[in-house]
Amino acid sequence: MFQNVPEMLFDTIQKYPDKDALRIKRNNVVQTYSYRQVGEKIKLLTYGLKYSGLKPGDRVAILSNNNPEWMITDFAVFCLRGVVVPLYQTLPPAQIAYILKDAGVRCIFVQHQQHLEKIQQIKSELPLLEFIFSFESWPDKPESIQTIDQLLECGERLQAENPVFFQQTLGAINNQDLCSLVYTSGTTGEPKGVMLTQEGFIIDIFNSESVLNLYADDVFLSFLPLSHLYERLAGHWCPLYRGATIYYAQSIETVIQDIAEARPTVMVSVPRLYEKVAATVYEQIEKSSWLKRNIFYWALNTGLNYHARRIEGTASKMLEKKYQLADKIVFHKIKTKLGGRFRCPIAGGAPLSVDTLKFFEAIGLRIVEGYGMTETHLIITLTAPGKTKYGSCGKPIPGIEIIIAEDGEVLVKGKTLMKGYYNRPDLTAEVIDENGRLHTGDVGYLDADQYLFLTDRKKNIIVTSGGKNVAPAPIEHMLKTSRYIDEVCLVGNRQRFISALIVPNYELLKKWAAGQGLDTSDMGRLLHEDKVYQMIWQEVEDKQKSFARYETVKKIALLAEPFSIEKGELTPSLKIKRNVVENTYKDMISRMYQ
Repeated sequence: MFQNVPEMLFDTIQKYPDKDALRIKRNNVVQTYSYRQVGEKIKLLTYGLKYSGLKPGDRVAILSNNNPEWMITDFAVFCLRGVVVPLYQTLPPAQIAYILKDAGVRCIFVQHQQHLEKIQQIKSELPLLEFIFSFESWPDKPESIQTIDQLLECGERLQAENPVFFQQTLGAINNQDLCSLVYTSGTTGEPKGVMLTQEGFIIDIFNSESVLNLYADDVFLSFLPLSHLYERLAGHWCPLYRGATIYYAQSIETVIQDIAEARPTVMVSVPRLYEKVAATVYEQIEKSSWLKRNIFYWALNTGLNYHARRIEGTASKMLEKKYQLADKIVFHKIKTKLGGRFRCPIAGGAPLSVDTLKFFEAIGLRIVEGYGMTETHLIITLTAPGKTKYGSCGKPIPGIEIIIAEDGEVLVKGKTLMKGYYNRPDLTAEVIDENGRLHTGDVGYLDADQYLFLTDRKKNIIVTSGGKNVAPAPIEHMLKTSRYIDEVCLVGNRQRFISALIVPNYELLKKWAAGQGLDTSDMGRLLHEDKVYQMIWQEVEDKQKSFARYETVKKIALLAEPFSIEKGELTPSLKIKRNVVENTYKDMISRMYQ
């Protein structure tokens, strides 16, 4: 096993120097960076950062979209033995200021002018911030802001003067040292800086990859923010460990188009994308002819039956031929729209609906589910390809022990636990007990085969006035499988029954409403139409038939605006801040209980 992440990458560079490491489309032209080129840029940038006056232990923040420069800077800071502090680009200036002050950031990289403007707004609050560098240039860029290209030129000069420095700094990396401060986008309180080490990352990469089994000819599509450890470790470092290629999406909005162009074999995503793909297919099928609908559902049932029997080892030759026909006339077309090479879609960050899982299984794409936390250097459990248990997020990866506490909380033990929360020993002591077990805050259980099933966050449990404990996540998740519902927040703590604040899928709702002859020009007015309320209510009724009576939603309220990061209702990783939502809509909630 490698001692640190740079050593891992340079081993891959030695194995595959001429292979494409990174691809990105710029000005309608795809640029490629070979592993050798990536290695050279990392070396030069390490020299450039030293030339500028940065030293081991310095905190370096990155505020940027996903691109090769992000990845190269990340590794260069590691090579200099600095500490990388990733920032979500969606964060407002005040939250950026909090993180930069708390971490003691001395240097920040921004991508473009809009990012620089955020930093300029708060610069006076940041006495420790000495250096601002940019990945791009623009006409009125201040001369004091050096670009990464200028840093690379400085690096060339220093390399010529001191050619042995890079190997010296690489050899001096201590795998126990702090190498990254990742601030959790907590749903309550201020963000906390999670202290992470080279050893923790390497162990997590190595043990996760022993389950995933990636290949050098894999192509990853990168579109989730690199500021989130999920994309950074699972979507970057794991493929780089194997010598795979990473293709950067142009934006989250263009992901479907990027999939068609990149033709990925693997993609790290949140469940919502897979659910939208499935929902789009179903929507198109429902609009098609009677014959096409029947063929599609015959193929879907054939696919589910075939894969279930194949796992059991009981698939007959006749069933195999039926599946081949279904694949040829139906599934092949769907997979072609997904690039035609997909073999391993990976889902994490939230529960994936069983219906979506079955849809992808039927067409021959088994989604790998996982569960992780920043506090464990990311991955805790994974579902091995082809070994899915519906509703589970997989088994602990090697080196991880999971214990279920008496109250159902999931506790984690292993070498990948964080060093603690930066400057917050009090909070660290709250989550890591005297036995070295991390209290995750998640509630769940292990089955006889050690598969983990999560039910909800401990702090999210709703206790009704009748004393019933209700886990909102499974209910919210089930309601969101309706194509007319985008987001749900359950409420009802200390109330007689459960209610729901619902953000409809505005686009689909407008189409439906137009077909009903309703005026769609004003969303607020439209949501007060009885027909709209009754349609959404029927969707809720249909989706909650499997829940116990005390778990079912009795009243709903429709919201004319989506939850947003800007209003503080969502974290940068798009988790709902329930206390904020409940406060924002307290009058609406109160009316539901009058």
